[in-house]
Amino acid sequence: MSYEQTGSAWLSGFAHDNANPDNLNQLALWCEELTSAEQRAGFERILREISDLASGRGEAASQWISLLADSGAFESAAIAMIPQSAIYTGGRMKDGSFVAQVILDGGVGAHSRNAQSISMAWLAALLRALARRSVENRTRNAH
Repeated sequence: MSYEQTGSAWLSGFAHDNANPDNLNQLALWCEELTSAEQRAGFERILREISDLASGRGEAASQWISLLADSGAFESAAIAMIPQSAIYTGGRMKDGSFVAQVILDGGVGAHSRNAQSISMAWLAALLRALARRSVENRTRNAH
């Protein structure tokens, strides 16, 4: 599995909108509160909570992401979770906090503000984008 494919494989578990949007939003808030020293715990919890949604290629992607996080390559691990088709940005503010935005293929996007690290800002934005996409897909399918 190439580095570029990990995000798409990991994301495949969300293809049928099995994720709970409220849980994803709460997880995003939690990620933003983590200090730089707690980033590994962030990846561990996210991967644990989505593991039931991952299968096949998603499982292999989760293992790769976990290896990156275990080695301290937090930014690389976060980017590996973002699908190649997504647009993402991020940066550090003057006060030292981090901001990020992730826009999924199809135009559904979300942002993160006041995270303590760029990796957690990207993950918080990704989780919120997934939650938003899930809500929009459920609303569309209900009509």
